[in-house]
Amino acid sequence: MKEKIVFNKDFNLEDKFIYVSSPASKSKNKFIQKEDCIENGYNEKIKDYDYISIITKEKYKDGVTVRVKCSFDKFGAPLIVFTDDCKQLEDGSFQYGLHFEVVAYENGCNVWHIVPGKEDKNPIDVTKVDAVEFFIEDKSIVDMEVTIKEKKLYIRVNDKKFVAEHEDISNQMHVGITACEGINHFYEFEVDQKK
Repeated sequence: MKEKIVFNKDFNLEDKFIYVSSPASKSKNKFIQKEDCIENGYNEKIKDYDYISIITKEKYKDGVTVRVKCSFDKFGAPLIVFTDDCKQLEDGSFQYGLHFEVVAYENGCNVWHIVPGKEDKNPIDVTKVDAVEFFIEDKSIVDMEVTIKEKKLYIRVNDKKFVAEHEDISNQMHVGITACEGINHFYEFEVDQKK
């Protein structure tokens, strides 16, 4: 089963996705809808760029492939996120527990394992699973793809490919995207669930 979503003005984001925040989030803003993409922005209230994340309402099984077309301005960190651990808070919003991020940025791609922190001063504990260095030009279209299979991540960012693995990768996940660390634009999102 393959489904491709184009994030244009005719697409209703909340039909397919839910917004989820990090325990480290300073705001809970939603994506800004443009003609051909969704994006985050600079938030004067927090004097920083908004961290905005969405995941599919549906869970996907081992073997799923997620493809994203995105870009960033000057610097940024558009990413593919996946989790089977998010909870609803008292205010009705959702927050991540254990989750993984595959992050494109100007110097390549990082893979992160993130869990809530054990202390108030550290809202999240972050561990780098893997990293590959290469140049990504700002404002260029970044074509990202992650296949999740047997606790391994088969990753492609443009023409760079590598494999990362972690024992905490579940065999059933919500998948999605996150904008953080600068202005990020998302144009397309595709999920391909192999039987």
